[in-house]
Formats: sequence, C-alpha cells, structure tokens
Amino acid sequence: MPVGDIEFPVIGNDALIPVLVVPHILIAAFVIGMSLIAPVSEYLGLVTKQPHYDRFARNAAKFTILIFASGSALAITFVLMLITLYPVFWSYLQNIMFWALLAEAFMFVGEIILLYAWYNAWDRMAYRKRLHVVFGFMAGLFGLAQQTFINVVGSYMLTPSEAPATNVGATFLNPTFVPLNMHRFVGNLSYVGFLIAGWAAWRYLRSTGENDREYYDWMGHFGLLWGFGFLLLQPIIGYGYLKSIREHNPAAFDYLMVGEKSWLFNLLAIELAVMGVAGVAYFLHRLRFAVRPMPALRGAAAGALGFMAVFGALNAIPADANLVPQIGLVFAGGERTQIPLGDMYPWKYIGLIGMTFAGLFVLALYLRATARGFHWGRSSRWSQYALILVAATVVATMMTMGYARETSRRAEGPGYLINGCITLDQKITPETCPPVTGGSL
Repeated sequence: MPVGDIEFPVIGNDALIPVLVVPHILIAAFVIGMSLIAPVSEYLGLVTKQPHYDRFARNAAKFTILIFASGSALAITFVLMLITLYPVFWSYLQNIMFWALLAEAFMFVGEIILLYAWYNAWDRMAYRKRLHVVFGFMAGLFGLAQQTFINVVGSYMLTPSEAPATNVGATFLNPTFVPLNMHRFVGNLSYVGFLIAGWAAWRYLRSTGENDREYYDWMGHFGLLWGFGFLLLQPIIGYGYLKSIREHNPAAFDYLMVGEKSWLFNLLAIELAVMGVAGVAYFLHRLRFAVRPMPALRGAAAGALGFMAVFGALNAIPADANLVPQIGLVFAGGERTQIPLGDMYPWKYIGLIGMTFAGLFVLALYLRATARGFHWGRSSRWSQYALILVAATVVATMMTMGYARETSRRAEGPGYLINGCITLDQKITPETCPPVTGGSL
C-alpha cells in the first residue's frame, strides 16, 4: 500500500481528525484557563481571608487533574492518527517544528508534575500558603508555554514564513503567531470563566442548603467576571488576527469574510450577542442585591442593556440574503439582494465598538458595586438560566471559531495542510513552498 493512502473506515480521515481534536481543544483550553484562574483565586483567598476563594481554587484544582487525563489521551491518539494517516505531512511538519514540538513536550511534563504537586500539597502547605500559590502559578505558566509552542505550529500552517525552513526564529515568529497567541490566551480565560458561571448556576439551582446556595451564587458571579471581562477584549484582538490573515493569506481571509464560509461570522456575531446580552442582564439583576442599594447604577445598567441588545442585533445582520448556501438557506435572490445594514463598514464596526463600550460601562458599574459587597444566595432562577446559556454558547463559539480557522485551509486550489506547500491530499508543491536552506525545496 502506498505511504499515506490508509483510509480510516466508516467516517474517513477528514472526519476522524475533528472528532479527536474538537474535544481535545475544549478540554485543553479548559485546563490551561483553569490552571491560571484557580491560583489567582487561591491568592485572593490568602489576601482577603474569604473562604469562598480557597474553596473554589481547591475544587478547581481537583477537577482539572481529573479531566487532564482525558485531554492527554485524545492528544496522544490525535498525534498517532496524524503519523499514520498523514505521514508525508507529519514528516515535513515535525522536521520544521522539531524544537517547538520538543519544547511543548517538556512543558507538558512540567505542567503535569506541578499540577499534581499543587493539589496534593494543599493541606501539607497550609501554613506556607504563599509558596503553595507559587506552585499553582508555575503550573499555569507551564500550561501557557505549552499552548504557545502549539500556536507556533498552528499559525505556521496557515501563514508560513517566507524565510527558509531552517531559519528557526523566522519560522516560529511567522506572521500570525503573535495575534493567534493573544487570541487564544484571552479566549481561554473567557471560555473557562463562562463555564465556571454555568456550572455554578446548575449547582445553585440544585442546592438546598443555605451555605451552598451562597457559595454557588458567589461562584457564578466570580466566573462571569472572568468570562465577560475577557470577552470584551476579543473584538480588538480578533480584528488584529484577521488583519494578519488578510495581509499574509488573502485567499483564506476572503473565503471567510466574503466567500462561501462568510456565514460563520454571522453565526459568531449571534453567539457574541447572546453572551453580551445575557451577561449584562445578569449584572443588572445582581445589582438588586448589593449591600448598599444603588438605584442610579441599576438605571444606568438597564440603559446599557438596551444598547448591548441593539448593537448585538446590528452585528448579526447578514450582508445579503445568501445566508447558508451549503444547506440551501437562501432568500429573495441570494447574493443579488444586498442588506445595507449588513455591510462590514461602517455597520459591523459600529456594532462591535458599541458592544465593547456598553460592556465596559456595565462592568465598571458592577465592579464598583462588588467593592461594597453583595447579599449571596438570593438570585432568581432566570439569572441562573442566563449563566447556563452563556456557558453553552461559549462552547458553541469555541467550535465555530476553530472550524472557521481550519476550514480556511480550503480557500484556494486543492486546499492546504501547510499553506502553499502541502495540499490536503499530501502533495508537496515545491514551487510555492518556503525554501529549505535558501534555495528551492
């Protein structure tokens, strides 16, 4: 059998990879984000002497360790499938990215050791709490470094450097590496924050004891601060990432923004609107339970909720009636029917900027109330449903963005595993590949 011609039965090679990668990415993003948030929570508990922070950090560490094995097993299986099903591609990639992949492996081992040491030493280091917090932060930093080296590989595949493949610095610092790394760092914290809020809401609705209701009510608030706060950075960072793609892989940019897959950004706009409106609605509701009543702040937050809904709806308007042509979702002539309010300039920019400023305004009001405290355990059921909604939506958003980036490889010609170099069917195109030493491949 020729090398690289193995076909996985029933679902095929193309479907097998996302089946393995999607759950791995969701778990890995959770582990990395949680290993950064949990040590911060432990440190806040040390500083403020509030037991909620330490309780959350310890439970988060325990759950992270339990789920870590599943993500690792998926990653190992995924690499095995790449080696077996895509040997030409893997051989080329691992030679170019040898140092990045080696460093990632060491970071992976370091993260495992420190995560387990951090959790297992919780009671033993009860009187050396500051040192214990340092262990937690180090585990988070190792996880962040691991993700950074993987981002080197992922960004190179979409926008390989024009420098020779042996130029390690230029290869690693390829055109989209920095914006992708920033995007994923901020995205992981927002993703995990929303998941914390959703899980807390679920437990709050099922809790009967007053202590548990107070704790899970606080936990939902704590998670949403992370999720919503870092979400507000994504339009700015995402714009920078898309700009880098447009400059260095214009075919992929056009494919996503004005081509066959432009509906993905309409879907993403809907998801952002859901998270933005639900998050602001929760903040508005929680202001009712501030220790010090703040009717003026609640009135201002209510106005901001209206603006968030309007700007979110503006973002979700499509540019034409050709909504999702792949499934026949086309109305009134499709591309021939233009919708003026759906244009990127200026309406989408106005929508994104408006949502960002409305969110920042409400977040500032809410943090002011947070400084004076809340009465916990009194939240309504609908506010908890709002937290569950944002948790489900952020998972969908992660998959939408991941699919958008990966499907952009099909933008031109036969589609590329490494843009301009190795096609989806593992054919090397030496005339457009980055040179190996300064000459041709």
